[in-house]
Amino acid sequence: MSKRSINIERLQIRLKGVSAQSARAAVDGLGHELLGQLSAPQNLAGVRRAGKIDTIDSGNFQIATGTGPAELRGAIAGRVAAAIKAKLGRTSD
Repeated sequence: MSKRSINIERLQIRLKGVSAQSARAAVDGLGHELLGQLSAPQNLAGVRRAGKIDTIDSGNFQIATGTGPAELRGAIAGRVAAAIKAKLGRTSD
């Protein structure tokens, strides 16, 4: 099995309508959440093995009022993971 690595030099997230405390709690452990979403075998099936991504934009999305930090973290990681997979060029779904 070949080694894969993802190096994210900078991640900029803008959160509107989320308290500073909730935002900090949501991004705590974001790296592990993102790794989990990207490392599932079915999530990387059909993705090229190598590539460099300069910039991704996962767009805007709304969350329900009262969404907890863990759910917010999962949503952020899901959007970033989807953007990474799209940039790496999925060859199948």
